[in-house]
Amino acid sequence: MGLQNDTKLNRLGRLLPEGVAAPSGWLASEGFSRQLVRKYVQGGWLQPLARGAFVRPGTPIDSDGVILGLQRLAAGKFHVGGLSALNRLGHAHYLPLGGESSLHLWGTDAVPAWVTATRLREHLTFHRVNLFDEAARAVGLQSVPTRVRDWTLTVSGLERAMMEVLSLVDEDESSFLHASQLFEGLTALRPKVVSKLLASCRSLKVKRLFLFFSSHYHYPWSEKIDRSAVDLGKGKRQIVRGGRYEREFRITIPERFGAEH
Repeated sequence: MGLQNDTKLNRLGRLLPEGVAAPSGWLASEGFSRQLVRKYVQGGWLQPLARGAFVRPGTPIDSDGVILGLQRLAAGKFHVGGLSALNRLGHAHYLPLGGESSLHLWGTDAVPAWVTATRLREHLTFHRVNLFDEAARAVGLQSVPTRVRDWTLTVSGLERAMMEVLSLVDEDESSFLHASQLFEGLTALRPKVVSKLLASCRSLKVKRLFLFFSSHYHYPWSEKIDRSAVDLGKGKRQIVRGGRYEREFRITIPERFGAEH
């Protein structure tokens, strides 16, 4: 029987869109043995993407194709987050010239070897951090459409994405100011989602910064945050080197911050 009449090959075409990474483990779970995959590669119906992953020829694969394979086919517990999620949702107005150099993914799973081996790995940054406890594992996540059939990517909603951005704020003043610019554009967050995430957040820095910016920009949604379950811990936190002390939230902020607002 020729390959074009192979019912399994036809099924593979229905299961696997062009431009999406297919891990070997997924292929095996769907009944495609190593021998059969090798046959499809020899026949030009599959191409090796990296050791342990394949792709259908035709549409060139990009970072989204790798992430779709990771999320949907490999069942990896990673989502697009932080600045990358804000960008997908139309709120990253202060990206570097030319856009993002790397797509940021958040999750605690081990990064599969086939992802590490692909040439697109350099365009992916993984944050394997337990920023929220188990009660908030899926809080604030949402799906966004892709160019692949009806498939969607799992990304952080605005509330979770902003907290992920704040977790990466370092002692450089520019890092703080960039976060502030991003926060300034968040005029319509969901108070219930914010409250759940803050209550489950493991980072005192993130909670204090988020509430500081909420107070600073004073949007109507910020007045509806339930702060009763938000533990801000004890002691002071140096956020910015050489900054001034902000007493209410016990953090250091840039000396000149707020002068232009």
